[in-house]
Amino acid sequence: MAEITAAVDEGGANTLFNTALSLLPLPPQSGSGSLGPFVASYSASASFVHGSVDLIAPGTVRVANLRLNWHVSLSFGIDLNSFLPSFCLPQVCVDIPCVGRVCTPRVCISWPTITVPVSLGDFVEATADFGLDIALVGGQWRVRAVVQNVSQLQFGPATAGMLVLIGLAITPLLLAIPFIGPFVAIAVNAILAAIGVAGLLGLLGPIISPFVSGLVIPIYNQPQHFQVLPAAGPNDPAVFVTLDNVTAVIQSSDEDELVLGVDISA
Repeated sequence: MAEITAAVDEGGANTLFNTALSLLPLPPQSGSGSLGPFVASYSASASFVHGSVDLIAPGTVRVANLRLNWHVSLSFGIDLNSFLPSFCLPQVCVDIPCVGRVCTPRVCISWPTITVPVSLGDFVEATADFGLDIALVGGQWRVRAVVQNVSQLQFGPATAGMLVLIGLAITPLLLAIPFIGPFVAIAVNAILAAIGVAGLLGLLGPIISPFVSGLVIPIYNQPQHFQVLPAAGPNDPAVFVTLDNVTAVIQSSDEDELVLGVDISA
């Protein structure tokens, strides 16, 4: 039996985990993806807000309604060559005496790629199952909750508005194209509508998922050689004990508790 035992119920676990979540640094993410025929480079930042902890014996910490606030800045690109027909000046040839047949070069117009910046912020919720990881690392006993499984991400209601924002941002640029601008704008907005929310989530999912996958929440961290009492004088040195073993388990009786046990020696 452990010499030292500490226990926290689900109410305490909620306070512990939500405090740890709010302090957890999440490095920004960047990369590129595609939304149908369009390409987008992105930078994203996020922070955890809260979750509801459910302790499940013998070793699962389930965090429901795990909420993540996120913000994504997109550089959204449309290759007009995908929508506009190729346009080439006709080649003209003439026969010149003593020279032969001479032709003008064939000149074709390549349409540019239009890039539009779009920014959006919203939240996403998920349910995540964490396992308990206990290890002695570099002379420190460490107990952590390590994510094992995350349910499908549920995006907030503002996320669907990104398609509208993209359409509003790019339409004026397309309308400025002489003669055919209105037709291109209609085609692009029709494609965005066809992509729909499902396609948009296919873009956002890989952007937001790295913030949750690999998530580690610290629970307990203590040096193996632990000072119990400070020195009281030259003849009364500090008192240390050695933490020989640390265990962490979820026990279920009248209520579910996260129980930490420590074996010590002088």
